[in-house]
Amino acid sequence: MEFTTLASSSSGNCIYVCGGNTRILIDAGCSAAYLKRSLASIDVSLETITALLITHEHCDHINGAAKINKQYGIPIFASRLTWDNLPFNAEIPECQRHIFAYDMTIGELSFDFFKLFHDAVQPVGMIISHNNSKLGIVTDTGKVSDSMLQLLIGADGLIFEANYDQNMLENGDYPYFLKQRIKSLSGHLSNQQAAEAIAAIVSDRTKEVLLAHLSRSNNTPHAAITAVEQRLRQAVGCNNLTVSVAPAKQPHRLLQI
Repeated sequence: MEFTTLASSSSGNCIYVCGGNTRILIDAGCSAAYLKRSLASIDVSLETITALLITHEHCDHINGAAKINKQYGIPIFASRLTWDNLPFNAEIPECQRHIFAYDMTIGELSFDFFKLFHDAVQPVGMIISHNNSKLGIVTDTGKVSDSMLQLLIGADGLIFEANYDQNMLENGDYPYFLKQRIKSLSGHLSNQQAAEAIAAIVSDRTKEVLLAHLSRSNNTPHAAITAVEQRLRQAVGCNNLTVSVAPAKQPHRLLQI
């Protein structure tokens, strides 16, 4: 299985995953033109994408979705309540609208979904499996529950949110209400929260951890990687993994698990 981020910030998010001959996008918070260009940079054509999966209805995850569907006929998958809150709901042909289901498959990929804790109607994280490889995706959540950890333990790869550095957020210029929203249980994860969760998930089979959705005002790649790597040095069975950071507005290199 191959995966990467094409964009990862509050300005736009998109993840690319490939297993066998099945290629999917998770979220499309960027323009169709940007996504076409970004996919071409990793030698993938937007015309070959099998499906678009939407994690929740916030603008930075859906801005390009309707255009991609209209131009390329790519079917869209989302939770039932998310569909009810998508502004372009009525624009998508009935045959290209799909609802997440347990034990769902798309082509050669299998999916499991779990609840996230975010200020959206029905935000979901997911585990994507292909052959014996398992990729866990967790962004836009204010906490990580025990049930989430149990599902994610032993993943071969992770795309995991590390949104803010606690000190940078508290001492930064954001208004009080926004700081409280970010730190809340329905907001985002700090570097330290991400580090603790990742340390509980990884095993000797975990190869790649990609830190995502970093705040450009309240975090830095160095701060995020340092927090996670310091915590992982205390964990068991994580000697062979690589930790990297998803760029805000350009594709990360393709990762393989």
